[in-house]
Amino acid sequence: MAALWRDAIDLVLHPPAQQGGLAGIARCVCRYIGGGACAVYLLDMRTENLIRCGTAGNLDGFEPSVRLGQGIIGLAAMQQRAIQMIPGQIGGVEAKDRDVAIKTLGTVAVPVHDRERLLGVVAVQQHACHPLTAAEKESLAGAVPRLVVALLRSTEARETLARRTYELQALNELGQTMNAKLDLDETLELIAGRAAEALNATGASVRLMVDDGTLALATMVINGEIGFDSQHEKRIAEYVASTGEPILMDDVSVHHDRLRRGSSMVCVPLVLEERVVGTLTLFDKCASSGSRSRLFGFDDLNMLFALSSQIAAKIEDIRLTIRLQELVRTEQRQGDKLRGLFNRSQALLQSISEGLLAIDHQGVVEDINTVASTILGVDAADARTHRIDALVEDKPPLQDWLDSGGQFSNRVITLRTPKGRIAAMANLQPVMDGGRPAGAVLTFREMGEVGRFVNRMIGAQRTFSFDDIIGQSSQIERTRELARIAAGTASNILVQGETGTGKEVFAQSIHNASSYQEGPFVAVNCAAIPRDLIESELFGYVEGAFTGASRKGHLGKFELASGGTLFLDEIGDVPPDVQVKLLRVLQEKTIVRVGGDRSIPIDCRLIAATNRDLQQAVAEGRFRRDLLYRLNVITIQVPPLRDRVEDIPPFVECFVRTYAERNGKVVDGLQKEVMPLLRAYAWPGNIRELENVIEHSVAMVRGRSIGVGDLPDRLREHAAEPEQEVGSTAPPLESARQQHQAATRRLYATALAVADGDVKAAARLLGVSRATLYRRLRDHDLQP
Repeated sequence: MAALWRDAIDLVLHPPAQQGGLAGIARCVCRYIGGGACAVYLLDMRTENLIRCGTAGNLDGFEPSVRLGQGIIGLAAMQQRAIQMIPGQIGGVEAKDRDVAIKTLGTVAVPVHDRERLLGVVAVQQHACHPLTAAEKESLAGAVPRLVVALLRSTEARETLARRTYELQALNELGQTMNAKLDLDETLELIAGRAAEALNATGASVRLMVDDGTLALATMVINGEIGFDSQHEKRIAEYVASTGEPILMDDVSVHHDRLRRGSSMVCVPLVLEERVVGTLTLFDKCASSGSRSRLFGFDDLNMLFALSSQIAAKIEDIRLTIRLQELVRTEQRQGDKLRGLFNRSQALLQSISEGLLAIDHQGVVEDINTVASTILGVDAADARTHRIDALVEDKPPLQDWLDSGGQFSNRVITLRTPKGRIAAMANLQPVMDGGRPAGAVLTFREMGEVGRFVNRMIGAQRTFSFDDIIGQSSQIERTRELARIAAGTASNILVQGETGTGKEVFAQSIHNASSYQEGPFVAVNCAAIPRDLIESELFGYVEGAFTGASRKGHLGKFELASGGTLFLDEIGDVPPDVQVKLLRVLQEKTIVRVGGDRSIPIDCRLIAATNRDLQQAVAEGRFRRDLLYRLNVITIQVPPLRDRVEDIPPFVECFVRTYAERNGKVVDGLQKEVMPLLRAYAWPGNIRELENVIEHSVAMVRGRSIGVGDLPDRLREHAAEPEQEVGSTAPPLESARQQHQAATRRLYATALAVADGDVKAAARLLGVSRATLYRRLRDHDLQP
């Protein structure tokens, strides 16, 4: 017997886990009474249920959980006295004091007290073969409950020691957390988590005071998935913040569900220099085993309160750091913005294609861009050592404009440069400060640059290239090849051909394939300009040159074409007096404006075009022979459309597609009887007339293909003429053309015969160049 109690006492002195220790006591009781079963129940204060925690023997008579007042075990706990249930009783149990002899077999339930506090119940089922003796009854009623109390105290002391050790470790980690270099959100989340771990709470929250004086939830840490009443926690936190006093509460949840969080809380204010900056709340502390809830104690409250000032100081430190960092970032943003503005202003200053000077009210140069620095020979770093009157000549001086705050635009000034005095077109814009002049910005452009700028703005269209020339006939191929060769030279070119053959297309193609392609292409129709204005249009005029002249003068087409190509169409219509000046321009590469006396150098390529026979015009005295020699350094003869009828189909296809799209129609092409008619027509207007015919036909067609009925009347009348029978007389025009070609062939053959086959001598006899004679011999299938 003594050995059994020594085992029980050893369990108390060296307890295992609580549940294992209670089971050991139950086994000792069973061995002591010689069999039966024993169960130790502990009271759960929250649920008011007796929970079976330690057992030995047959458990059929012991429920896992018993409510207070339920059965013999619940009654023993409620009435806090030993109770025996005798078998055979019906309708209840017979209760007897523990000093009453228990003479029959059954269940005995003995309450366990600790200073009048009910802890639980020890229940024993007697073995049928071994009734309890008086000593066993005495031990069951007295010694066993004391052993249970001793075991619970020992277990609680051990758990308390372990918990305090854990809390100290957690608090140490909490201190390390506050010393870590983390942002505010991360720090608050770690503080809440570490605080909950330190006090073994199921959750924690931190609220901070914001600018409007209210508490805002900064972070909340909840372990598990059980719900939480944040509004309840908020009200408690607001109360603590308003009073500045900590609070410890239990059973304050408005919910009937005891498993829901928030039943017990401890909340402390975070105070810094007598100012509440926030609150820290922990809720639902649990036992170390995690099996049942336990209330917070004053030790927990004191520990949190002691840490609250450190937490508040850390929070305020982080807040101040954030504010400082934000101020630094703001300063950096403002600095970046100012640097960006400065860089943009400098980029704008340097991107201006004109020269620019920023001048203060005393006439000192404050800033200068690259263009002005290059023209004036002034280093940007030394700009402040120069005054504007030393760089610019004007009447009145620019200082007078600065003093009055005046402005001007498109004014001609004189620049003093290392290369000499240069005329420039200038603009002056004053800078005002409170209505008073504080300086000005001067922009200027050299007069030569002004001419080039105007060229870029008003230069004629130069949209065509050699790839845009339609046709694959041998005649057009030879012409195109000759034009390509001419484009590679700087020589003047004369383009000859009937009206509508595309002379300007060839001129633009030559320009776009030449070294002048970056310059303007200026086209002038000499026949369209009145005779008394053509000189001023070509060469320009100065101010006051004649009545009605512009006060600023006028740039001529030669100046506008500087660096590019000047195309003079219908050159045969230029008056004789202008021909003299034109010859001088081609010889000297300079012009003199009308009314002026200063020679202006020019640099442009001249291409002239005509549909006239300039040789005949020279013979008749209407065109200067020496000017013709200057113009036709290279002569390009554009063949008429009737001499290359094989090129009519691609022209038709191109024009049909163009005008069908323009008119929003779907036209597939021509009916089969139309193309032979177009090929048989003489086309006196050449390509321009063909384009007119196709535009008319597309506008008139109602189907998807053009028929004879859609053609203009002149084409339909030509189609209605009866075909000539073999041997019949040809139409007069065709007959005359055939006679002309035959006579021309005889003329070239006779000239070759007279010159004994010498092409150069034959060309002199005919008054044409050797290249022209070679081309015409090829056209008439003649060999030298």
